[in-house]
Amino acid sequence: MTANRNRPAAVTIAAVLHFAIALAFASIPLIGLVYGADVQAAAEAEVARQGQGPDLLAANGIAFDEHGVAIWAPFAIAAAIALLGVMIMAGKRISRVLAFIALPLVLAGNALIMAGNATAAAKVQALFDASGDGAVRALDAAAILDAAAAAYPDWLPILEGVRFAVVTAGCVLGVVLLAARPAREHFRKA
Repeated sequence: MTANRNRPAAVTIAAVLHFAIALAFASIPLIGLVYGADVQAAAEAEVARQGQGPDLLAANGIAFDEHGVAIWAPFAIAAAIALLGVMIMAGKRISRVLAFIALPLVLAGNALIMAGNATAAAKVQALFDASGDGAVRALDAAAILDAAAAAYPDWLPILEGVRFAVVTAGCVLGVVLLAARPAREHFRKA
């Protein structure tokens, strides 16, 4: 008796949701990788428009292109969620327990990301205001962020909305499906 033939639909759907969440979670940083140089150039052009040298951001360690943690963390999370989906498909008992831990954490992380994005201009302006460099303190963060955002494709806000919806609905529905009786019985047998 294999896990495949006897896997309840609720378990299969929960696993597929993990793959959708992983793809959604990786989508925005992927766009950041593709458009990062254009975004940085747009931010530097706005700095120059504000009367400062375009290299001012880089000289102060401020970058608007995606790199470091902003890239590897979402991809690592996406890979872990996809691996969890594979384990659920395979009927590994521990995967259900891990999903009950991981999905709420991903949901909370997604909410924090969205909240952080909503307050980005204020945070960047506070960073500029705290700088020891008077030229950086003189920068208008909102204008720089607007210029950087304009370098992304016009459809990015739609992708962000879809990403938010997929991650939110996927996490909630994944937990509900894995808590349902068919999933409980399936993993009890595993």
